[in-house]
Amino acid sequence: MAPEFNHPGMDAAWDYGLFDAILNRKSRRFAFGAEIPGGPTKYKSEKPPMPLDEAEEAMLVQLGTGLTGMNLSPGDLPWLDERDRSTSGNTMLQFQSRTYASPCGCHGTELFYWNDEGTYIVKMKDCLAGSVNEFETADDRKKALDFFHMNRVKIADGRVDIPRQYPFFLTFNLWDSNIAGSTMFQPVLNATWQTINSLLLVCGWADGGAVIMDDFKGGDTIAGCERWIGEGLLNPGYRIGFMGLGAGASEVEPGFVAQNLQLGLQAMGLGGWVHASAAPPAVMGAYAAGGIKGLGFRYESDNAGRSFPVGIDGIFEGYCPPYFKNMDAAVDAVVETKFGKDGLYSKDSGTPLPVLDKNEFIAAVPRYSDKLVQCVKDICNYIYDTYGRFPMPNDPMIAPGYWVQAHHLDLDFYDRFMKAGAYSDTHANHMRLWHSDVPAEVAEKELASTAV
Repeated sequence: MAPEFNHPGMDAAWDYGLFDAILNRKSRRFAFGAEIPGGPTKYKSEKPPMPLDEAEEAMLVQLGTGLTGMNLSPGDLPWLDERDRSTSGNTMLQFQSRTYASPCGCHGTELFYWNDEGTYIVKMKDCLAGSVNEFETADDRKKALDFFHMNRVKIADGRVDIPRQYPFFLTFNLWDSNIAGSTMFQPVLNATWQTINSLLLVCGWADGGAVIMDDFKGGDTIAGCERWIGEGLLNPGYRIGFMGLGAGASEVEPGFVAQNLQLGLQAMGLGGWVHASAAPPAVMGAYAAGGIKGLGFRYESDNAGRSFPVGIDGIFEGYCPPYFKNMDAAVDAVVETKFGKDGLYSKDSGTPLPVLDKNEFIAAVPRYSDKLVQCVKDICNYIYDTYGRFPMPNDPMIAPGYWVQAHHLDLDFYDRFMKAGAYSDTHANHMRLWHSDVPAEVAEKELASTAV
């Protein structure tokens, strides 16, 4: 049975102060059931592993990646300049607001998580907000559980199982990372979605778009868009290489998600930390043939024989082959999300917007020219035909090399080895507030430790 949003742990976490969460945030690694095998803090937990319950996981998912309402860019972003030319505001891909910031409202990062029972993806990209702010009153808080149950998809039984050895794990994480009882959170970025949108942006500037250069060919190699310089669409004075497209997106979005999760751990009184994940290829599924299934991403090979993840069939797919016939179709799909029949900027679509007069706003949004769309297709086809992959040099799907672990904190370890202040009242009171059905001796140990 799904948990009710009616117990003191949830209320206490929701009302916890932002400054307290930021200033008390620390990595707290020692979990129920954990063991440090040697050294000056050698210790074995006397408590068995204790998984997070569904309410705890739902709260963390909401904080990490949840829907919060509509973003305000339709109203507080200029769409035309003083000469009535496009300012490229139509780069906005979505008007849903999530808990993490995203370039152009892409929100291309989705959150995977797993525990002892199963592995899941939380699919939030196509969710629509019903109001500008989804969480205005205490009664709205139950939406965190609703969103969790409506949008998570189970993709496998059990936790992602990766050999507990170097080089899959860093040696100082072997003892505790991805252990029984923990819940692991892995953000993964769909770079194809963002890259196509970035090309529509930088090639569509009113004073002439940027010429896209192939950094990897050297010299002055133009990436398939020579024609559009001659036709005046692109300005030869503006040049951007592959390395400059979506620079930093592979780290920024997942990093925001990870920080949200860690602040949530503090507010809820849970242990855990952001740390180097197991080797990303193993996490994604590059070694499935060797029995290391990871998250089960599909891998393809490029023209140089290098393998790369493109998506999970039917679950989380890149805007590139094999999920699209070719890059023309992938570009068309991105444009369709904006200007198609049910697109973001279509008058009769059901997409809610935060502006008072939706139709007046939509009528003023500049459309992409046929020349711009074809230019972007030419660039995307150049990349795919030249390298056998899209985008370049990033993988279509990116696990950033870190993940977040959440677990119940064994306070006995900190009482024995650490000075006062190693944990806060939220940790001391967690068992009493969140798990009143846990044996009394466990809760009593936690409450007694507040005197440390």
